[in-house]
Amino acid sequence: MRNMRNNESSFSLLIRFIREALSEKKTLVVVIISIVGSAIANLASPYVLHIAIDNYIVPGKYGELWFVTLLYLLSLIGQWFFMTLQTYYTEVFGQGVLKRLRSKLHEKILISNLDFFKEKSTGDLVSRIINDTNIVNDVLVSGLLGGLGSLLSLAGIIIAMFLLDVKLTLVTLASVPLMVLVAYYFGGKMRRAYRETRQKIAKISSVVEESVAGIETIRAFGKERDVEREFSKVSLETIKAYLRVAVYMGVFWPLMNITSLLSVIAVIAYGGYLAYKGAVSIGVVVAFIQYAQRFRGPINNVVSMYDSLQSALAALERIYEILDDENVEDYNGINVERLNGEIEFRNVWFEYERGRPVLKDINLLIPSGSKVAIVGKTGAGKTTLANLIMRFYDPTKGDIFYDGIEGRKISRKSLRRRIGYVPQETYLFPGTIMENILMANPEAREEDVIRVCKELGIHEFIMKLPNGYKTSAGEAGKLLSLGERQLISLARALLKDPDIVILDEALSSVDPKTEQLVQNAMLKLMEGRTSIIIAHRLSITRFADKVIVVKDGRIIEEGPPKLLLEKKGYFYRLYTSQVQEV
Repeated sequence: MRNMRNNESSFSLLIRFIREALSEKKTLVVVIISIVGSAIANLASPYVLHIAIDNYIVPGKYGELWFVTLLYLLSLIGQWFFMTLQTYYTEVFGQGVLKRLRSKLHEKILISNLDFFKEKSTGDLVSRIINDTNIVNDVLVSGLLGGLGSLLSLAGIIIAMFLLDVKLTLVTLASVPLMVLVAYYFGGKMRRAYRETRQKIAKISSVVEESVAGIETIRAFGKERDVEREFSKVSLETIKAYLRVAVYMGVFWPLMNITSLLSVIAVIAYGGYLAYKGAVSIGVVVAFIQYAQRFRGPINNVVSMYDSLQSALAALERIYEILDDENVEDYNGINVERLNGEIEFRNVWFEYERGRPVLKDINLLIPSGSKVAIVGKTGAGKTTLANLIMRFYDPTKGDIFYDGIEGRKISRKSLRRRIGYVPQETYLFPGTIMENILMANPEAREEDVIRVCKELGIHEFIMKLPNGYKTSAGEAGKLLSLGERQLISLARALLKDPDIVILDEALSSVDPKTEQLVQNAMLKLMEGRTSIIIAHRLSITRFADKVIVVKDGRIIEEGPPKLLLEKKGYFYRLYTSQVQEV
């Protein structure tokens, strides 16, 4: 029963993929026509050769031979034309299907909620979008269409041979089981060997990626030799894997050639005997020799399809696992054009993992236009509060209201358009500083960016960079310091002209050189806006109207910073311990 269910599952996967592939109907029609045309042209040339020998060369009708020669030439041209057509349009068809699948996967990742990413690694997702879709394209598109052509060729060759002579056909087919056995046995081994080479290449890529990403740590701990040894080890394993492929290939193709030649030898021996006896013509024997030689390729393709299909189905399963995942963000709801900025938490509980609450019964009112600092030790739940305000997650229990509207009723996209978010670690995309700031508001112009930067007091800092606003940020902004990245992030937030600002520990990783610049920009961004400051450096709380103290997921203190310091409670101890450390 288990195998039957697996077969049904495989069948449903194939049907689903075929429906996907039928989106490229016009190209598929051209491919099928070219496959049929190629099969017919491939069958025609041996048959025309048989006619030329038996009807013209043997009887000595050389004057009329030109017509048959022309037919033979046309059959060869037909083979070339249809094979070229098939190769090109199969690729066009495959790339169309590939693009569609990759776009769907990429779109799904973009709309998936954050729970989705907790369960899957970045490398795994990249592998599904790149490697798994490639396997599907190679096997289910090129492989199956090529397999269809091979099946047509085999069927056509067998029919043509039976039409010419039944006895010679049976002799020719006698070596086919041996060819199938060789192809099946070595095909599986070669695929496993190729799979191993892909795994080893992936491992090499991983080692290189880790070496580049962690170069500072590697050097700091003097691990260069260890990393080099690991790389050499993986490289050696890769070489061994490729050598195994070479050994299998070196045995497989000669064996296939030998088994194919057995058919040819059998045809020559038995066909020659029949021709000597007058049972068949010389032209028939020559045609059979050509048909026997053409058996090897299609049989190898058809036999190898099974294991390849299993590999492709496994890849397809991984693809549809992503596409069918229900952890997606709901973008429906009320579109808010503007917010006054009042935020209220009512009896809010939240847990990332069932049974382990991170926030517990949070009741909090953040008035419109106020500046609120949220403080607490690492893991207290500060960033989780910001995540809930951004609707990266919704509360497990309880509700959050924006201007009196329950958060779940508001469209996530429109809500986030009204919030300027500055994370602790700013991510910049490859491109210039201008491009990175403009991404916050696609409708803005370069003049708007310059105006915003002048408002924040960072225009002069940017102009001192090598190419000003055209300075490249590098991959993930690595060409800029943490403080410089934070300044770009603040400019990005202000360009949105948000109603609510969330600053998640914006000063925690800033170097002293740019701290004052970042702080001034933060204060400018917060002017006239509801501002939530996730504070690591507690000195920033002096600019807040109210401080919220979080411990173990609960609010234990709240009030103006001056009042909380006078009370000498938990906030006072946090504040004084940090000042003493400094």
